[in-house]
Amino acid sequence: MKKLAAARDAILKSPLRIKADKLLTFAEKGTVQSWGGGGNDAFQVTYTIHLIVTDFAGALQDLLYVTLQWMRADCPGIETDALKFHVDVIDHKSADVSLSLEITEIIGAVSGPKGIKLEPVSDLDPEDFDMDRLAGGTN
Repeated sequence: MKKLAAARDAILKSPLRIKADKLLTFAEKGTVQSWGGGGNDAFQVTYTIHLIVTDFAGALQDLLYVTLQWMRADCPGIETDALKFHVDVIDHKSADVSLSLEITEIIGAVSGPKGIKLEPVSDLDPEDFDMDRLAGGTN
């Protein structure tokens, strides 16, 4: 769950000064899809990242901006409306903010001298595809 840790890290390292004990991090509704056959041991993990910032005294748009910046860097091609939020106002100074988004990670299985090594495969950025070339056209 590389992306879960990366999302948490991005928020904690942001200028928002959120402390680790104020950021709850969960993976929810997880599913695994395996293709098997033909020596393909890779599998896909889909889950909902759920981040809860407790006693948040900043502006919601700042937290959303930091999260969107992480999504653009780590989750290219994710749906434009993937980020969902819920705010529970505690008082006039703070709120508990819940952020959630559905994530997909592909885990590659590579055979080596020490056995099988499992590691997440980097997402492909759809903007990097040359659709003309894929369709058989020439550039």
